Order: sequence, then structure tokens, then C-alpha cells
Amino acid sequence: MTRTVRLRLTWLPSTTLPRASVARAAPVRRRARPTLLWFGVAALALNALAGAVSSDARVRDPEYGRRMSRLRDRVAENPGRPLVLVLGSSRTAMGVRPGEWEAARPADPARPDPLLFNAALLGSGPIMEQMVLRRAYADGFRPAVVLIEYWPPFLHSDGGWVETHRIARDRLMDVDRPLVRDYFPDAARIEREMDWKNRVPAFGHRERLLVQVAQRWVPPEKRSDWTWDDLDGWGWKPAPEFEPGLTPARAACHARCADIYNPLFAAYRVAPAADRAFRETVALARAHGAAVGFVYLPESSEFRKLYPERVERVAREHLAGLSRDLGVPVLDTRGWIDDGLIMDGFHLTRPGAAEYTRKLGPAVARTFPTTGGAP
Repeated sequence: MTRTVRLRLTWLPSTTLPRASVARAAPVRRRARPTLLWFGVAALALNALAGAVSSDARVRDPEYGRRMSRLRDRVAENPGRPLVLVLGSSRTAMGVRPGEWEAARPADPARPDPLLFNAALLGSGPIMEQMVLRRAYADGFRPAVVLIEYWPPFLHSDGGWVETHRIARDRLMDVDRPLVRDYFPDAARIEREMDWKNRVPAFGHRERLLVQVAQRWVPPEKRSDWTWDDLDGWGWKPAPEFEPGLTPARAACHARCADIYNPLFAAYRVAPAADRAFRETVALARAHGAAVGFVYLPESSEFRKLYPERVERVAREHLAGLSRDLGVPVLDTRGWIDDGLIMDGFHLTRPGAAEYTRKLGPAVARTFPTTGGAP
């Protein structure tokens, strides 16, 4: 037998708020409207301010922008001296110390000495070097000589060594868009990301802004101020304090570098993009009236021994080919500095940078004796 269950649906009367409650809510809503309006206005103003501030290279990319601010001062102080802009990686940033050249240069009024300036950015290979030069021209600088660091490990671009991966996206500016299109494999996505950050700079560039005004709000692993916080007036970034000599600390640094670079050398090849970037950078400099040179900075004898014979041959032939094809002189300074003044195989200590630059200045003057171009 089937039991039928009857459900009785009961309509409940709608609940009506007391008039007193409605009356009390209305003023609250009216008072909230101005608050929300002011909040919106403040948010828009903050975003506009962030956009205006972050468009300045000294804020968007302080490692570059602060160097260029110093360069503008040095050029103004030295009218008539031919500017030599030195491009490169941390090896150049820590190794070229123009203040030492200034203290030792001949200062003959009849023949203006080269005005060396360190425009290196940490991690730079040929693509980042070109980025700096493009920016420098856009900022109005006209070097008489462009000196480009050549270092074989940073011409390799496989695995974790892809140079465009080392370029932080939040340092890119509108002036970099042609470079992005020329060298980034995912250029369209990068430009969309740049557009988004520019539309909402208060959020998109928050870490770059905060690290300069409220460092405690930025996690230590995301802070980048160490790349620019101790630049001197000539763009030189001092290496960490390091005891000179063949010390146990130095041996440990060399051992760590061997662990890093041995796998790279085992698979080494010169990336086509790196070769193209060098050639296009030389063409860019010459189009703006500059002479160009390559410089191979010092390496310790231990690090030079890490190069397999094949890699040494490939790098030498590539550099010689660039020099021959482009008519560019090479300053091979690889063996200029004693091992005890090289920290880890390829970064100079502070005394090493001083000794090196006192040698580099005269070599530049000899290599480019007719650099009559004005900065």
C-alpha cells in the first residue's frame, strides 16, 4: 500500500522593516557617499602620482637612472672632453673605476683626456648593453667612444642563461619597446604587461616604488636596491669588502664559480641573438658618430683554466670575427691584474679596480687618439 504524504505550503507574509529603521539607514548612506567619493578621488590621484613618478628612469630603473643623473653632472663639469661610455655586466660595474683615472690622467689642456664613465648594469650581456646605449641616446647623451664588454659566458643562451630572462620586467620603459620587439621571444605578452603596469602604476610598479621609500614593506628577496645603493659619482659600484691575496675565502669563491660555470662550458655555444646584438650595437653607435671598441676584462688564471679548449677557441674566433667584420679594435685586458686582486675568478676587488682603471684610461687614449666628438 502506498502512503501519500501531503505537504501543506504556507505563505509567509513579507517582512516590512520598521519605518524608524529605514529612516536611520538613510543618513548613514548619505554620509558614506562622500567618504566613498573621496576614497575614489584619492585612489585616482595616487595612481596618477605613481604614474608620473615611475616614468622617471631614476625611479623605474634606479640602477640605470641614477647613473645617468651622475653622468649628466660629470659631462657638465668637463666640457670639451670626449665621453667614453663603458657598457657591461657586474664585471665592468665593479671593475671600471673612473675616479682613479681622473686622479692619474695627464690633464693636458692641449689634448683633452677621455672622460670615462661606467654605465654597466649587473647581469648585462649584449642585449642589455644595447638597451643601455639606446636609452643613453634617447636621454640626449652623445659619447665619442662606446666601449663594449665582451665576456664569453654571457653569450651563451640555453637553459637558465637566456639573457632576456635576466631583464626584470618592471624595469622596462617605453623607450625599450623596440628592443623588446627585436629580442624578446614573447614580445607581445611583455608589451601587454607593460601596458597594464602603466595603466595601474600604483599597483604594477609598487615594488619599485616601495623599495625606494618604504623598504621594510618589501620582502628581502624582492629588494633590488643593493644594485644601486652604493654607486659613486662615476657609475662605479664597489665590490664587497674582500681581503686581497690568495686567501681561503677567495679559494671558496672560485670553487663555487667552478660549480656554476663548468656545466655552462660543457654545453657552450654563442647564441645567434648575442652575435646579432653586438653587431647592431656597433651599428647604432656608429650611426650616432661614436667610435667603438670591445674590452675583455680580467679573469684569474684559475678561471681561465676552466675554459675547455673548444670553448676557448670558439670565443676567440668569435671575437676575432667581430673585430674583423666590423673593424672594431679589441682591448684584451684579460691578464692585466694579479690573481690576488680578483675575488672569484672575474670580479675585481676595490684595489684591483683602482689598478685596472689606471691602466685602462691610457689604453683607451692610445686606442682612440682622435676622439674629437663632444659628449
